[in-house]
Amino acid sequence: MPNNYDEVPRVEFSVDMGDFNNVKQVAAMLASLGIPEGTLEFEREYARAKAASKIFIRNAGAEEVDEAQKIESQKVGHSKSGYVPTGTLQGSITPQFSDDGMKVSVLPLATAQDAEKARQAIKQGVKKILRVSRPSKSEQAYYYGAAVEFGKGHNPKEPFMKPSGEKVAAKLDSKFEKTMRDALE
Repeated sequence: MPNNYDEVPRVEFSVDMGDFNNVKQVAAMLASLGIPEGTLEFEREYARAKAASKIFIRNAGAEEVDEAQKIESQKVGHSKSGYVPTGTLQGSITPQFSDDGMKVSVLPLATAQDAEKARQAIKQGVKKILRVSRPSKSEQAYYYGAAVEFGKGHNPKEPFMKPSGEKVAAKLDSKFEKTMRDALE
């Protein structure tokens, strides 16, 4: 079975600082007119907005992980599919941040191999299952979160990423506005 990493359901949040370019141009124009304070004020405001945005994205990632785990634990494995939950999928829901800290992608990284290891450990009486937090390097890694989210074969769809993303996104719009207002006061 080929690696299906590109099919893994993910929820992404990002902050675009592009509007600050317009403000930067206005500040530069003011500086060219003999008002250098505009550029200094812009730099201070931009630094505060960027720092607040990075914190916001970190918090958005954490909220999405929590919500996706909650929905996954309530929904997945309770159908007639025969799937027996091991906790591997829930524990593998991981935020991945961009290098600049302005974007987060939250996705389940559990593979079928991870689930099989968990099933074997459970049979041997192990109570704590290791969490997966990095993509598998195996060419044959099968990320079963895609099959759970979208359904595959006789397994029904049991979406947990899309509903969690929608729920968190609905909260984040007003939170981001408040974050920016607080940062720029």
